[in-house]
Amino acid sequence: MAILIEHVDVLDPAAPRSTAHDQSILIEGNTITRIAPAAELALPSLQIGAQTLQVINGRGLLAIPGLISAHTHSPENFMRGATERMPLEPWLVWLYGTCGEYSARDHYLCAAMSAIEMLLSGVTGTLDHLWHGGPWQREYLDAAMQAYSDSGIRAAVAPMYDDHDYVLDVADQLGFDLRGSVYGQSHGGYRPDREDYRRGLLRDTLAMLDAWMCDWHRRDDGRLQAFLGPAAGQLVTTECLQWSLALARKHGAGVHMHCVETRVQDYCIRRVRGKTAIHWLYDEGLLSPEVTLPHSVWVRSPADLDRLAECGAIPVHNPAANLKLGSGLMPMREMLDRGITVALGVDGACSSDNQNMFDAMKLAALIHNLNHHDPQTWISAREAFEACTLGGAAALLLRERLGRVRVGYLADIVLLDTRSAVLAPMNDAYGMLVHCETGSSVKHVIVNGRLVVRDRKLLTLDTDPLIAEFFERAARLPFRQPLDEKTRKDIADAQAFWQAVMQRVESGE
Repeated sequence: MAILIEHVDVLDPAAPRSTAHDQSILIEGNTITRIAPAAELALPSLQIGAQTLQVINGRGLLAIPGLISAHTHSPENFMRGATERMPLEPWLVWLYGTCGEYSARDHYLCAAMSAIEMLLSGVTGTLDHLWHGGPWQREYLDAAMQAYSDSGIRAAVAPMYDDHDYVLDVADQLGFDLRGSVYGQSHGGYRPDREDYRRGLLRDTLAMLDAWMCDWHRRDDGRLQAFLGPAAGQLVTTECLQWSLALARKHGAGVHMHCVETRVQDYCIRRVRGKTAIHWLYDEGLLSPEVTLPHSVWVRSPADLDRLAECGAIPVHNPAANLKLGSGLMPMREMLDRGITVALGVDGACSSDNQNMFDAMKLAALIHNLNHHDPQTWISAREAFEACTLGGAAALLLRERLGRVRVGYLADIVLLDTRSAVLAPMNDAYGMLVHCETGSSVKHVIVNGRLVVRDRKLLTLDTDPLIAEFFERAARLPFRQPLDEKTRKDIADAQAFWQAVMQRVESGE
């Protein structure tokens, strides 16, 4: 199959107003093979052998690289818009206390809903840090992967797991009993305090993930990837990360792990390890270009930033979630100035409440202005856009293959209607894309050389019955019911612990 996009404008940073006009793009298989002025790449002159050719009229359209969300949690789709005014720590207790245990079909529906929303708003790639409210079973992982396979989106799935919660240890030290909460039980609250038991559970989990990766990694012509997802720096041992990185390298895959999202996490890691999270990971040789670190909000010291730059690990900025949960702002400017590749993510739909990367780009480009008094240091529209494309490509281990509309690159392309109200008049393209676009101008979407959205309609999934089933299932989940007394107490205990740690941090401890 080949696709020819005729007479289209192409995002080009070297062109006036960042737009090369009246171009044609030839896609053969999953790769962009030619880009040239439309007069030079016309239909009669094409030589594509016996391939079937699909022609798209690009007049009035702008071709951009598909957007990439380098961090989300698809299971949160059921709970979008359900919380407010909660910091991360009590929010996690609410989440684990009210989500219930999903079925394989629930995981399929949530991943499918993510894909539907993303594709229709110009997101062609995602990295799903998949969680589950109980013990993992292989069928849950397969269901999420199947949804992404069916949808046509490019996806890497990184199942979350942990083997030791150091936040619970610090809570014990400060006199707070969080182990009896649903969150505590899910993160080791009642596991026997025996090293052989912990290691056995971890080995069993990684063995299951090894088999799952054998079946799914680089499936669907490379469009699907299976990553490892150790939950967070405060939830895993050094041994867990060492084994995870070794398994990822065996498969040529990535490792995706939350990193110091809040000041509480930063405090707990420092208290337990005697050093920052980045310093610990650096000393253990656990930072590398195949490691992505969503949030990385409290990576602040010049030494830690230098360590990130040296090792090539990729922080993932999630501005909406970090604002909603009051976690803080990633030091994006300081990272970019050191040559650190920064990716961008939406995070889960219960902490950012949508999966729209145009929203994420606009926030990333604006919220740091208050931290820097020199306007020349503010995040530019192009920097925000490239975090969403080139940074996302690096997070998916596709650096130099994805994130640009360029010959030799994978054909993940979004065609925007430049005659829409939000893009009229088309001034500088980067500014319009980051500060003006909402996703409403998306007309066609191509992923891996396949047209998956045409005229704003998804071609791969029958969305109406899926959405109806999704609504029906959401109505039966525990979070839609009033909170029971135990869950209210668990949340209040976590809130008290959060306040106690914040007082210690703010006093300089």
